Amino acid sequence: MDRFLCPVDFSAYSLNALEYASKLLQIRKGSMTLIHIFSEKEFLHSLEDEKSSFDNLKQHAKEKLSTLAEEIEKEYEFECDFVLSIGDINNSISQYASKHGYDLIIMGTQGNGYSRKTIIGSRTLRTVENSTIPVLTVPLDADFTNWNSVVYASDYSEHDKITMQKLVSFVYSFRSRIRFVHVSHSKNVMNEKSYEEFKTELSSFLGYDKISYYLKEYKKDISSGIEEFVNEQQGDVLVLLKRKRNFFEKLLGNSVSTEITYLSTHPLLIYQEKDN
Repeated sequence: MDRFLCPVDFSAYSLNALEYASKLLQIRKGSMTLIHIFSEKEFLHSLEDEKSSFDNLKQHAKEKLSTLAEEIEKEYEFECDFVLSIGDINNSISQYASKHGYDLIIMGTQGNGYSRKTIIGSRTLRTVENSTIPVLTVPLDADFTNWNSVVYASDYSEHDKITMQKLVSFVYSFRSRIRFVHVSHSKNVMNEKSYEEFKTELSSFLGYDKISYYLKEYKKDISSGIEEFVNEQQGDVLVLLKRKRNFFEKLLGNSVSTEITYLSTHPLLIYQEKDN
């Protein structure tokens, strides 16, 4: 049974991510917690403004969260509760998730105060960086129907084996086709023999019959190559493994400020190396 943690700031982005998470959990089965973080800045401001006292802000948020939780339970028929917290938004979400044993954080790619110049907002990016559990980022235009095609962009490392095992366990309910791809500027990065050995070893380790393997060469930057591949394969979600030093930072470092349109319409699932 899954336990999802869904940050809610009542923006359109967070509410769409909440709806996406609810549809996902309806298939996966489990429970959900909504979390609303009062930033220290908001808290200090409320102390100076009698019309928006902290108690009033807290009560208002509590009422809205309670209504959301009740609506979710009624419509999707799983347990949904909520929590209010004060602290640094960048750290509080990941810390709460880790402390209370959640399986997945699902949040909007943007929040209140978003910038149109970015695809993934700084708050979401910081949560990804600080989290020890997987994070699913959901853009405003994403609508869950099913995960028929899941793209895992890999650099073919030992860490991929455990991550793929977790991914297979998660997508099994959807019977997804996993497209395991390594994108590089040159096909010489991994020779054919090493590639076949890796496929054989990983396939035997996973025991899942719906995995396809690809080696792709793109002359342009890697992030553009990944985007082209997921569009070709009609990927419903892109999966990455966040490591200390790999193309994840290059991909997101570019995507938050450039034209990777796939991430503006499709979710991104990020696993953490330290979670393995």
